[in-house]
Amino acid sequence: MTPSRVLIADDHPLVIAGVRAVLERHPDEFTVVATCHDGRDVLSATRSHRPDIALLDVRLGDLDGSEVAKAVLDECPGLRVVIVTAFDEPTLLSFCLDIGVAGILLKGSLNLDLAAALRDVRRGEVVIDDTVLRTLRTAGALLECQEISAVPVRPREVEILRLMAMGMATKDVANELNLSVNTVRSYTQALMAKLGAHNRVQAILQARRLHLI
Repeated sequence: MTPSRVLIADDHPLVIAGVRAVLERHPDEFTVVATCHDGRDVLSATRSHRPDIALLDVRLGDLDGSEVAKAVLDECPGLRVVIVTAFDEPTLLSFCLDIGVAGILLKGSLNLDLAAALRDVRRGEVVIDDTVLRTLRTAGALLECQEISAVPVRPREVEILRLMAMGMATKDVANELNLSVNTVRSYTQALMAKLGAHNRVQAILQARRLHLI
């Protein structure tokens, strides 16, 4: 597999150096193509280097990291953005999930294996630190919990949820289940409505909370 091209953005040079050092231990998997210290640099470097993965601090000096994430995702829909932060502000992190980031990791987490997390991201999975999940739940920033019995999810929809949680794109899910792409899209829209989700990430998180998958 070709190494994933990674952009690292943080307003602390030592953090960038540390993250870069971790990734450079895995040269066959990751190549750091750009490092940035502020939001404007991120936007410029994304256009110039077209990374596969962008690691963004939620605070980027001149610009809010979450807004930078939204800007680069709008410009490069295939980019996988991972927020790496020391902050656990529920509203901010919930916004990051809403715009479709591929993960939220906490700096200094004793359980953080960055290379392993990025392997999951590269496979299309969403990685979220357990502390972040607990913070969002406690603050009520995630969707309000519903009783499982109140969510009439059919067996076929559960199959689709499981494949989505594995990181499969709509076309891949359709091929796996022998369905048309339009049928899978219809199922996905119905699932999001049933789960009260605005996007696939929220649908997967809600399904896991309800033990549907």
